[in-house]
Amino acid sequence: SCTDISLVPAVKKSSGFTAGNLAGEWFLGGSDIQGDHTWDGLVTIDSTGAITGGTLASSEGPVYQFTGGELAIDEIGKVTGTLTDSDGVTTHYTMQMDMNKNIMTGEANARAEYEDGVFVFVRKASGYQTVLSGDLNGNDGLNFTGNSENSYHVVTGSGTDNTAALDGFVITASNANTGTFPDPRCIGGGMYNFAGSPKLSNCIFRNNSAFSGGAGMYNGENSDPSLENCSFIENVTDEDGAGMLNFMGSDPVLTGCDFIRNRAEDHAGGMLNVAESNPVLERCTFIDNSAGIESQRHDGGGMFNDGGNPTLRHCLFISNAAGRNGGAMHIKGQSNPIMLNCTFSENQAGAEGDGIHNQDANATLTDCILWANGSDQINGDANVSYSNVEGGFEGQGNIDADPLFADPNTVDYHLKSEAGRWNPNSGSWMQDDVTSPCIDAGDPNSDWSGETWPHGGRINMGAYGGTRQASMSLETQGMTLARVAYIFSHKNEVAGSFESLLGAYGCPTTLIRLTDVTATPLDSYDLIIVANDTQHEDTWSNPNTVAAIEDSGKPVVGLGEGGYTFFGMLGLAIGYPNGAHGSQNSIEVIDPNYSLFSVPYSIEIPEDRALRLYTETEHVGLYLWPTIPDTVTALGGEVNNFPYYPLAMEHNRYLLWGFTESPEKMTEIGKTLFINVVIRTANKAWESDN
Repeated sequence: SCTDISLVPAVKKSSGFTAGNLAGEWFLGGSDIQGDHTWDGLVTIDSTGAITGGTLASSEGPVYQFTGGELAIDEIGKVTGTLTDSDGVTTHYTMQMDMNKNIMTGEANARAEYEDGVFVFVRKASGYQTVLSGDLNGNDGLNFTGNSENSYHVVTGSGTDNTAALDGFVITASNANTGTFPDPRCIGGGMYNFAGSPKLSNCIFRNNSAFSGGAGMYNGENSDPSLENCSFIENVTDEDGAGMLNFMGSDPVLTGCDFIRNRAEDHAGGMLNVAESNPVLERCTFIDNSAGIESQRHDGGGMFNDGGNPTLRHCLFISNAAGRNGGAMHIKGQSNPIMLNCTFSENQAGAEGDGIHNQDANATLTDCILWANGSDQINGDANVSYSNVEGGFEGQGNIDADPLFADPNTVDYHLKSEAGRWNPNSGSWMQDDVTSPCIDAGDPNSDWSGETWPHGGRINMGAYGGTRQASMSLETQGMTLARVAYIFSHKNEVAGSFESLLGAYGCPTTLIRLTDVTATPLDSYDLIIVANDTQHEDTWSNPNTVAAIEDSGKPVVGLGEGGYTFFGMLGLAIGYPNGAHGSQNSIEVIDPNYSLFSVPYSIEIPEDRALRLYTETEHVGLYLWPTIPDTVTALGGEVNNFPYYPLAMEHNRYLLWGFTESPEKMTEIGKTLFINVVIRTANKAWESDN
């Protein structure tokens, strides 16, 4: 039982890849493009990228030893290099490492008699993962050899609720091979849930086997587990639902989960939903899953629904394959799946519906993209609206135009944009020389508020529409993203935190030490931020530093005590000594109709007008009494402490953000308001409120 099992891994997404990220043992699996030949193995890589050992097994029978080779990785995670085996064959790899640094996917060029192949590398148990294995004798070989004695289930979650938790485990090597469905000994290899609803986070279900289905996980009899950031990789079944099988009213909730290279000999390589099972999937990916390839008579490479009604939001179906119908998804019976902002590409079917196949079903797709799925994007009737379907499809707002994906070769299906596109490899925004027709083309009634500004007030089509990673619009509302100079004294970590926050919202930021200001041209920036750690007057002992900032003519946002000190040196009313110090983490909004609270991001103002900006912080509040100077606009006051104001602007150029802590302690409202402050101040967009 998994009751009360909990292990919290220290997982942190980051960029800045080095050769050290390659070090360790990696499971690898791959096939040629047609899926006729497969490979499975384990490779060891040292901290320089050199191959130091491992084995590779072929579906044709031979097992090779890795004898040499070397991989290199650049700073954005692109991996290139070679592996040489004992047969004297050198394989060339081009892959991309994910942001968690635990998965590499890409292409390989190997033996001349085979076509180019696709491969996935998954890091073997690392420091924050514990392996739960069904290999009782410790003698498993490659391609599921030596597993006859393996346990039917590795983990059982039957009868549990969400207080039963698994976090950070690799679950592998099950062999549920006895009996026929619904005998529990032939289903639910990695995890078997019967009337169980555990909570799982950061788990990998890999290389599990089950004869009748649910090799990775089986959910039956109203099982409603929740899964976050879990992966189902290379699980296999002789029948249906290799990655996950949901049966008899089971409604799991999956967030940020991956289904990669799972294989069903019958239906549903990735997921099977039957008998009124209605899972909810958000930000999930289905890549290289397959169903019925050998028999060429089965359906649903990525997903199969028969009486199941899943809801999918922001999901990707890429390069899945079915021997017969529904390369990405097959839908039949009384199924009514709903797909919102999903992307389907490069999926293939042997007969009909390379993308989606509807068989007397009622699928609904809104704000989706179906492109380059063979010649048959959607087969059968479906309710499709505000979607981009190659070859066209009847429905309101549908288009037929190249979506201009960023880079399908590295599974990057963000939309190209001249205004800005999120690059998941570098963890930053970049600009293209073209703009996708799917930007600002979704349903006008869909919620676009989660998209990063600038946007056109309308959701994008595709998997990233409606999210912070939605590609930017050329509709700017008369403003542009700010290029920021962040001037600080010595707190590098805090400076980096502000750089990350601003970068995530599309504002490129340069960190400039106070001692370097006079030697740094400020003309190329739209805004200067003066950091809290410059609060001591002796820090500003060089008068030329103050003059360089003032004479630049750029708008200035001053943070906490540092901004208060700097504005005092300029003789401003929003600077020293016109204030007092405290530890409030909130403001009371002076005028809810002020555009600062609605543009570019809308902030809901509660009835009491109190906005909590930090979890905890110190602050400086300006004492503006008995009257507020004509040159000053008070934006936010201390809660229940008139007349002190931590948020105020002067001369439509200088703004005091009177709080001292870094973005790490900001609330989501605090971050949103800070970004509004930066963008509006940089664009001098205050006059319209005066």
